[in-house]
Amino acid sequence: MTLFYLKLIVTPLLMWAISLASRRWGGLLGGLLSGLPVTSALVMTFLCLEQGTDFALGAVPGALGGLAAVQATYTFYLFATHRLGLAPAVLLAILFYGLAAYAFTHWGSLYVSIGVALLLIGVLIRASGREPKPDTLARPRHRYWEIPLRMLSATALLMLTTHLASWLGPATSGMLAPIPVIAWPLVVFAHVQHGRAGMAAMVRGNAIGAVGVIAFYLVIAGLLEAWGVAIAISLAMVCAVGLTIGLAAALRRR
Repeated sequence: MTLFYLKLIVTPLLMWAISLASRRWGGLLGGLLSGLPVTSALVMTFLCLEQGTDFALGAVPGALGGLAAVQATYTFYLFATHRLGLAPAVLLAILFYGLAAYAFTHWGSLYVSIGVALLLIGVLIRASGREPKPDTLARPRHRYWEIPLRMLSATALLMLTTHLASWLGPATSGMLAPIPVIAWPLVVFAHVQHGRAGMAAMVRGNAIGAVGVIAFYLVIAGLLEAWGVAIAISLAMVCAVGLTIGLAAALRRR
């Protein structure tokens, strides 16, 4: 019961903080923050506490397959919105995620997932860089229900993912771990409020953060059994944040 209330508190607070940061400093920073393994760390922590470390380790290959599917979905969404309206693109992107995640989890391998994810990250960074830049002088009207709705959707997705874990098993639970619980609502809201420019900035930030997510899962796989949940997840987050900041700085200099 304590873990249940912890999920109800932590997830909406993270969404609230990242939403405010995105509103204050722009979509790229919001994308970077939501692209970090925040959701993955929460899911993996709760899987360890509720299902055990062996279950969590068994979920890592599926999680990397799910991450590749997430990048494939963002790529699909970025290009599909050139021709489709917002609602059809969102629905098709969700369907595409399910198909891609199933394919990577059941027919791929750890190294194939990592390779495809890195390839798609490169495509997303390059393609989003060609989109128009957001108008930093524009001040869109923010509605009072936007952030509460984001908080509600993020919390509902996390609760659903973790509560179905024992029924789904480690492979499928791992596949669901990198679902962009925080990032996906932000991307859609950015698209509605700021158009393609804001959406592309958010997607670019998420793609950069995904490199850190890959590092997060690799550190978890290497250290969880030997060092325990708290140390392994803490070190994995440090590696993910450091790598993401370094990559973002390098791309900014270019």
